[in-house]
Amino acid sequence: MQSIKLVVLESPYAGAVNDNVAYARRCLKDCALRGESAQASHLLLTQVLDDTKPDERALGIALGLAWREAAHYSVFYTDRGWSNGMQDALKSALEEKRPFKLRALDGSVKFPNPYLLPLNLYEAVDHSKAPANDA
Repeated sequence: MQSIKLVVLESPYAGAVNDNVAYARRCLKDCALRGESAQASHLLLTQVLDDTKPDERALGIALGLAWREAAHYSVFYTDRGWSNGMQDALKSALEEKRPFKLRALDGSVKFPNPYLLPLNLYEAVDHSKAPANDA
């Protein structure tokens, strides 16, 4: 088995929550098939913390961000666009020079607002596909 990478999964949550959760689960599976163990705090912590309460939302974000120190990189799945939280996470990754990848499951990668784009952002686009699931 290949070396397992620890990653932070970034995808939208707020808004169409049910659709976004279903999408995040697909992203989680895509990571797994790539040999990545993904931390998806927006799937886990929203089960015990209330995302509509500002103090619990802030706690959940802080707990999720703490995983960045252990992660090899962050993975942004962009099919459903860029939430404010995803944009903040990208800004943070750029400022802290942490590695990240941009992916899409159903088409081309969507980029965030142009003001966030450094010239080398395009190098982060991951064009590879996860291995086929034989199960």
